[in-house]
Amino acid sequence: MPLLGKAEKSELEQLILKGLQSHYDHHGSQALLVDGVRVVVHAQGVTIDHGEHPDPLAAVPLKTLFTALCYLPEGSPAMPRDALDSLATEATSVAAAHINRIAPG
Repeated sequence: MPLLGKAEKSELEQLILKGLQSHYDHHGSQALLVDGVRVVVHAQGVTIDHGEHPDPLAAVPLKTLFTALCYLPEGSPAMPRDALDSLATEATSVAAAHINRIAPG
């Protein structure tokens, strides 16, 4: 039985989206495409970090997600704010898969 069901995944996606939006607003449109930036799920919640949280429940490097890859080839990689919803959805799927592997059975 998975640890994260549909309701929990939906809540996780909202937390991830809020984290992405906050990081975008504070650091700019290019900040999410920097090497090492990842979505981290840990006991305290969801964070956007650069590797500061050791041993998280899940860590998703943003540059590995399809939405981010779409913006990397450009000369000055920047992500539009309206792409954050797609990025959050992808990050949620990957993070949930990591977390659900923890479930016994």
